[in-house]
Amino acid sequence: MLSHDPKHGRWILPLIIVAMVVLTYTFVNGIEPAPGPTGVPDGGEDPAFPTTPTSSTTTFPPEVAAFMVTLDIFDNQLEQFAAETERINASWESHEVAFGDTRQAFEDLRLQLRDWENDIAAVSGIPEGFGEGHVALVVEVSDLHLKVEDIIAGLEAPDDGTLRRAASAEYSVEVQQVADAISDLRDLASGDDTGTEGTTDDTETGDTTVGDTEA
Repeated sequence: MLSHDPKHGRWILPLIIVAMVVLTYTFVNGIEPAPGPTGVPDGGEDPAFPTTPTSSTTTFPPEVAAFMVTLDIFDNQLEQFAAETERINASWESHEVAFGDTRQAFEDLRLQLRDWENDIAAVSGIPEGFGEGHVALVVEVSDLHLKVEDIIAGLEAPDDGTLRRAASAEYSVEVQQVADAISDLRDLASGDDTGTEGTTDDTETGDTTVGDTEA
């Protein structure tokens, strides 16, 4: 004997839900894909990177362009070394770091600069006509780790920090001379051989001093 379900309405809600899902699926699949950044719909062949070269090095011969990229790397590394010296000095001036840790930080920096000098000296594929400028760059870079030695000596000196600050100022001047040597090589590539002679005196009397945090 069949029994009748007294709750006829309990099957209506699932049917409504199924109908809503079907309608939503049909509507979504009927929408056109939105265009990507280049006007190609999503899922199309939208390039991941710009296809038009924008670097100024594309105007140089391949070997010169490669050397210019190397100079950019050197310039960025120089900025990092300068910033690291400033950070160590500032931490010491504000008494945030103990003497031993500060000395070790300067010693690590000195070793990094010595290795950096070797890396620059060992660069291969120097374009014709750039050899003399490259040698000049190596000479300037070779003084950096020696300047850090002077900073360490100033740190160890039993004074009020005057020697360390003076050594940091000389280091800052040498950083600028390295930057000038890099700039001279860039000028050579662009055909401007006027260089940056005469800027050293201005640098020595300038207001920028790495690590000099006291008036």
